[in-house]
Amino acid sequence: MNALQKVKAAAAKMNPNEQAELFRRCVESTGFKQRHWASLRREIAVGIEDLEHGRYQTYDKANVMVLAEDVGRSGRERLTKFSRH
Repeated sequence: MNALQKVKAAAAKMNPNEQAELFRRCVESTGFKQRHWASLRREIAVGIEDLEHGRYQTYDKANVMVLAEDVGRSGRERLTKFSRH
């Protein structure tokens, strides 16, 4: 069992308030913040490179709702996958 699995198993035995406190402490940790900011910087760099190389799509009133539906569906799928782990 790896460290993440051990934490998940221990958290499953906690009451909801204790789980919320554990989550808050994890999110506020220096390591978490550093990983989060590093990931964000990488994503921004990829986005800038895509823009510079013309890899983007413009939207208008006719197709912006399709984009919104795609984003919503993608977000729901990610949440579902996250909640299973």
